[in-house]
Amino acid sequence: MVSERVKEFFPYPLIRESQSTLMQEMELALTQQKIILAHAPTGLGKTISSLAVTLPYALEKNKTIFFLTNRHTQHDIALETLKAIQKHTGKEIKVVDLIGKRLMCSQSIAQLFGNDFSEYCKHLVEHGDCEFYNKVYSKKSLTIEAKDILKKVQAQGPMKVEELKLFLEESKMCSYEIAMNLAKDTNVIIGDYNYAFHPFVQSTILNKIQKELEDLIIIIDEAHNLPTRITDMLSHSLNSNMIKNALIEAKKFRYDGLLIWLQEIMRILTHLGDFSKTDEKEHKIEKIEFIQRVKNFTDYDNLIEEIQLAADEIRKKQQRSYLSGIASFLQAWKGEDEGYVRSITEKRSKIGPIISLNYDCLDPRVITKDIFSRIHAGVLMSGTLQPLFMYKDVLGIETEKSKLGEYPSPFPPENKITLIVPETTTKYTLRNPVMYQQIAKKCSEFAKLIPGNIAFFFPSYDIRDQICPYIDSPKQRFWEKADMTKEDKETLLTQFKDAKQTGGLLLGVSGANFAEGIDFPGDLLQGVIIIGLPLAKPDLKTRELIHYYDSKFAKGWDYGYTFPALNKCFQSAGRCIRSETDRGAIIYLDERFAWQSYFNCFPKEGLRVSKDYIRLLNEFFNNEPKMSLK
Repeated sequence: MVSERVKEFFPYPLIRESQSTLMQEMELALTQQKIILAHAPTGLGKTISSLAVTLPYALEKNKTIFFLTNRHTQHDIALETLKAIQKHTGKEIKVVDLIGKRLMCSQSIAQLFGNDFSEYCKHLVEHGDCEFYNKVYSKKSLTIEAKDILKKVQAQGPMKVEELKLFLEESKMCSYEIAMNLAKDTNVIIGDYNYAFHPFVQSTILNKIQKELEDLIIIIDEAHNLPTRITDMLSHSLNSNMIKNALIEAKKFRYDGLLIWLQEIMRILTHLGDFSKTDEKEHKIEKIEFIQRVKNFTDYDNLIEEIQLAADEIRKKQQRSYLSGIASFLQAWKGEDEGYVRSITEKRSKIGPIISLNYDCLDPRVITKDIFSRIHAGVLMSGTLQPLFMYKDVLGIETEKSKLGEYPSPFPPENKITLIVPETTTKYTLRNPVMYQQIAKKCSEFAKLIPGNIAFFFPSYDIRDQICPYIDSPKQRFWEKADMTKEDKETLLTQFKDAKQTGGLLLGVSGANFAEGIDFPGDLLQGVIIIGLPLAKPDLKTRELIHYYDSKFAKGWDYGYTFPALNKCFQSAGRCIRSETDRGAIIYLDERFAWQSYFNCFPKEGLRVSKDYIRLLNEFFNNEPKMSLK
């Protein structure tokens, strides 16, 4: 049973059976100061469960909850949940909603990106030129006006970050600095993964709020994204296009000495990236090889310093600098070899071939292992956190500090049909026009058998474009594009949803724009078809990742190749059933899904391998929907 202490913080009248189990195990993990990894499907109530369990404990033990998510919409859900808890309990719950510092900035420099923003912001503050910062601090102490506004903000209760910015607009105060001051005495901080896992951001925020990792309870929403987010965050590259832009910049501002050095770096990249005598367009490179070539014309550390000084001066004149990115890469290149791979690659682009020197992180444990060993407790949750043991391993969570839990869906199984149809494949060696036509024939049949809107998710844009011309269906087609803007995606989704009466076909790609974080409630989506396995390209980085995980866990093929592809499939499938009244069909179209090594990874509830899909789909869509009893 869920404890009375937790029930007091649960603002709704009913705790479902599967939700009760989840909350009990979360509470046990918390009291044991462990980290629970929870595979909990959509609809189970992960957000309210995690907050109702952790809040009373955090208040009693004087701990701070970091609720971390990579989706802005989830900020709002967490905030509304906390407001409901506060109203239900009558207790004051102090909450701070944070997004990136750049996005919280009210200055024109908010248009800058990455390092350019942070460096220029730092310059303005250090030289006393930021009016918003100066309204908050005077000689490193809070101004009287700032102290007054802090009291007013606190009296408002939990606020979205957009509401905070609007509230501070008239007073012209820095919303980031006000938020940081609120965070010193808060119970919950809602933010992006960066706030706990980016080395610089983490140390900055912990210093500002005067907390240690040991003071934190971390809740990670959509935790299946965490490993990739961290390895991307810790990866760096230097390419020929960056150097060309830096050369133009150095010439414009008369840094003639730097021009010579930049030209030398370009020559190094061109020499290392000479693939004229081979069909390969990538190969590994040692750290010392690049550094030694730089040392042939100047001191490596002095080069970094000179480029950074020039970048700082240029930013004073035009706010951004390409030189800064080069300095950052040169500094990063000096990093550790363990858990990384270094390579030189050539890739095609609209402006011609681009040579890139890459320092890619393979292992998120270089950051996460220490963090998870030190925090007080944690919750990692997702509807596709499978297999749980893989995430425990790749995130470096020690066995004695971890608890793994898998929980059933609260939705009635009768409202979903899940089929593996093992009649075609997108396996590389079997791709040909005949196979593409066979796949298209199956897709045409599914489009006829499933009423309303259907989403098709292919392993790549190229394979989709080879198959879709053969699909025969009167339903309107909606094509996902690789370079869609936010507005493009919203427009396409609106049009697709509006087509539900006559039916539409969303032609997308697993792991891309519409395969995650998009909801189609009710009858807006009645079927999802996953065509083939979206396996990573067997490039150098993928091969190195497989080799690395083989050396660490003897599971390189699984951890570096198979499981990530299957996870993209499960994410795509999750677009269909979003509530207890939704009904829909989920079909995995590839014979490999029925292979034992892949099949073992599937959630087994209601899963069938069958070629008799016509009868099964007709029977399913002729039955009445059921309501959940769980």
